[in-house]
Amino acid sequence: MPYLAKKLGGMTSMPQLYWRTLIVTPIGRFWKLSLLGAVSMFGFFLATGCGVTFGDPPPGAFLGRAGVYDYSPSAIQSGNLQQFWWCGEGSNPNRPSQKGDTILYASIDLSTKVMTTPVTVLGETPGSWDSKYVCNPKVVEGTFSNPLADGQNYTFAMYYVGTAGGNANNIGVAFSNDGIHWNKYPKPVILATTLSNYGVAQPAPYNSDHKAGIWLFYEDSDDPPFNQHFEATSSDGIHFTIAGKLTTIGLPPDASWGDMAYDSAAGYWYAIYNVPMRPPSMTGGITERGQPGVTLYRIQGSSLLTGATPWQQLKTFDTNLTGNEADFIAGLLRDPYGNVNVGTYPTIQIFTSISNPPPSWDASPRDAGKSASPSRWDIGKVEWSPTPPLMTLNRYFNKKVHEVTTGWVDLNGGFTQESTLGHLYESPQQGASVAFYGCKKNNSDYFMSLDSACEGQFFIGLDGYGYAQMQQGLSVVPLYSCSTDHDHFVSHDPNCEGQGAGKLLGFALP
Repeated sequence: MPYLAKKLGGMTSMPQLYWRTLIVTPIGRFWKLSLLGAVSMFGFFLATGCGVTFGDPPPGAFLGRAGVYDYSPSAIQSGNLQQFWWCGEGSNPNRPSQKGDTILYASIDLSTKVMTTPVTVLGETPGSWDSKYVCNPKVVEGTFSNPLADGQNYTFAMYYVGTAGGNANNIGVAFSNDGIHWNKYPKPVILATTLSNYGVAQPAPYNSDHKAGIWLFYEDSDDPPFNQHFEATSSDGIHFTIAGKLTTIGLPPDASWGDMAYDSAAGYWYAIYNVPMRPPSMTGGITERGQPGVTLYRIQGSSLLTGATPWQQLKTFDTNLTGNEADFIAGLLRDPYGNVNVGTYPTIQIFTSISNPPPSWDASPRDAGKSASPSRWDIGKVEWSPTPPLMTLNRYFNKKVHEVTTGWVDLNGGFTQESTLGHLYESPQQGASVAFYGCKKNNSDYFMSLDSACEGQFFIGLDGYGYAQMQQGLSVVPLYSCSTDHDHFVSHDPNCEGQGAGKLLGFALP
């Protein structure tokens, strides 16, 4: 089973992960190029794992394999080459009978559209501190001089999470010259501060000098508070000293993250945090695997430890936007040293762990919850632009029920667009601080709410931000919540188009 999030109902027998217009981008039909492996210094073989036959990613995924889980990606771009490492189901190359988490690799040449077949590049080491699980890889490039005392210098460092049991996870490092064949440092480089709770995880490395000056950001899960994030620094990539705790000002309480990277041109740190889990009361008693969304934040570099200025919320990618029941543990596309200044910058690319495919439009809450099972985990792709367009709030109808959303609509549900009700911001700004949420009652009664808990019904996701009242000097339109005996909808009409008095939710831009 996957290295599943610590907050998923206390399933101590399982490993623990952390924890709709813009669509998760499928990779398309890339040509496949197989990688041939060899034995590295410490015996970490390449393997295909679990007898899986690899082919194109499943429809709707950027990376992934049908019928097994793939999640928690690390992404680097150099020129036209994108390289990916992630946690996925497979057999431990060092102990083939051990099934579970392994670390996989694939790459894409953006100029030729050639994608390599995923291969396992790291597994557990029997008898060592990481003998039970390895997961959550993050890779950075540099010049690492003889870090393993084997007389070799290395180009890549992979920081990853491992444990010999179910708790007290530590962070270790492995080194490579090609990103495929890895040699492990024999001891953890960041130790758990607890023996009874989760420990440390989700490393995010940054190379401060393009040599071996690594700044490592990571999550420490202990009580109280449950999630804390730290910065540790090193001059050799192995021996770290804690520099301080990251500020939480501007963040939701107890937020867990997936990744962090630096904008060397603008001086911002970006981090992408998981939104809270849906409670089982929303999902028919199902404890979902993976959070329903992730939110991108940024903060001025000088405020990272001091909190002199708060984190700024930028955009949420969730079920409402993508249609996927789970969108969680995301990785930012970086240059080799940990900067976001690469590829389509200033647009930032994000690779999210997703459940795939989305549930149907009329799925019960229980069936929707089941659709996020680990066997359906893949890796998707989304983007954020620093000059984002407004989010268009559309009203759809399928001759049975309405759905009002700024995001994904199930094309198999027979929905057609009735109207555009207005436009919302993707984050609080310009005085717009009222959050509008998409929700669903029972199997198919969609409605909009100002309650992030969806009034006890099923939470779909965030539609965007608008206003609580009319704005002087600004044209806005009202949004009224309306209903019949089986159908909710949103209207500009306070009398709900003949259906009775509506409830004013707020105001959107026209």
